[in-house]
Amino acid sequence: MRTSVLPHLIIINGLVWLAGLRFPRLPYYMAVHKIQYGLEAWQVLTYFFTHRSFWHILANMVALWSLGSAVEPVMGRRKFLVFYLFVGIASGIALAFLDPSPIPVLGASTSVSGVLAAFAYLFPRSHLVIFPVPIPIRAKWLAIGFAALSALLFIWEPVMGGISHLGHLFGLFFGWVYMRWLWQMRL
Repeated sequence: MRTSVLPHLIIINGLVWLAGLRFPRLPYYMAVHKIQYGLEAWQVLTYFFTHRSFWHILANMVALWSLGSAVEPVMGRRKFLVFYLFVGIASGIALAFLDPSPIPVLGASTSVSGVLAAFAYLFPRSHLVIFPVPIPIRAKWLAIGFAALSALLFIWEPVMGGISHLGHLFGLFFGWVYMRWLWQMRL
């Protein structure tokens, strides 16, 4: 029986977060540092498996489970994993070279934003309810609205409260690129 990769991704994130509690410098070493501040090549793979706080990991993992449980069955287990890793790595590389903030970036938000883009691509007319707003929003408009909000917040303050709005934008962009071109080629 083939199982979903979602629980595995969530468990890995949880274990890395717990390891970060024991070794407080671990998230810093796993985060994507900007190229001018000493990026290590492996950090573009590790940053989206570590988080700063309980609320940070909880929000990302709930969003991953909620959106990914609809996207993964359409893509298939292996292709979903390739997609998730592609979005995370591509976003990490883009952040390393293009993010103007000197603050290292970590968290699954880039890949989760990519999963939102995939959900909106596959199910544009589906309605989602985002806590705490009890109003259903079409997936397509939610993704567009999230992109617009992230762009405005990035322009206003590139890193607000430790949130990389540019990372969200890169995740949405690379998720859309994958779905638009690579998914169409059935890679």
